[in-house]
Amino acid sequence: MTKRRYIALAAAALLMAGASAMPASAKPGKWKENPFSAPASFAPSVNDTPRWAQRKISASEAKSIARRRAGGGEVVDISRNGNTYRVRVIRKDGRVVDVLIDATTGRVR
Repeated sequence: MTKRRYIALAAAALLMAGASAMPASAKPGKWKENPFSAPASFAPSVNDTPRWAQRKISASEAKSIARRRAGGGEVVDISRNGNTYRVRVIRKDGRVVDVLIDATTGRVR
């Protein structure tokens, strides 16, 4: 029983010593709420989102992607519904092709 008591006392002493041994360079008020929290520079911001999530393709980019996917031809209609462009292309052989393109990534669906 005394062995457990000594271990508990040693652990409590270490915890108290660690909490009171703040570096001399730590100024009071440096962190507003909790001195052990991360500084504001580590807080997530708008610029921390991945570039692929910020990027949206334009209608002209969607047209060129659809033309390449259809194998050439003329774009006759383009519309956007939510996060998807629908591009209608008339190919050189006369076939009408609808190409669905993700407006964020530019991938063909």
